[in-house]
Amino acid sequence: MNSAYFGALDLADPNKILIVDDAADFCESLKWLLDHDGYDCTVAANGQIAIDFLANHETHLILLDWEMPVMNGSEFLNNRNHRAALRKIPVIVISGAFQIERAVTKLGATFLQKPVDYARLLGAIGAVLSAAVNKVPHP
Repeated sequence: MNSAYFGALDLADPNKILIVDDAADFCESLKWLLDHDGYDCTVAANGQIAIDFLANHETHLILLDWEMPVMNGSEFLNNRNHRAALRKIPVIVISGAFQIERAVTKLGATFLQKPVDYARLLGAIGAVLSAAVNKVPHP
């Protein structure tokens, strides 16, 4: 596993984003937009692929769909929350599913409803990464 996950999350240059969604067209479009805004994006088609990827790659933020095959968003967040190293990585759930905001928040993630305005998404990404950078560890 990447050594960055055993210590403090390295947020000196927080630009690595993992997009987890089974909608290939959405992923490609979002990746293209975010890459052109200076982020370094990788795509995973479901939660299990994301978990496997995170075992060996540093990521500063996860953009997560809720409804996917193999491992859905809820299963991914539950899996993530049981792994100390992955709990440090903030998650924004972007989904068209209705009435899930409370569940998403309870699992420690931020929620944005699809379709999401790109400027709003960029604002949320900036806010979440800024909060992660400025988080003060508690004894």
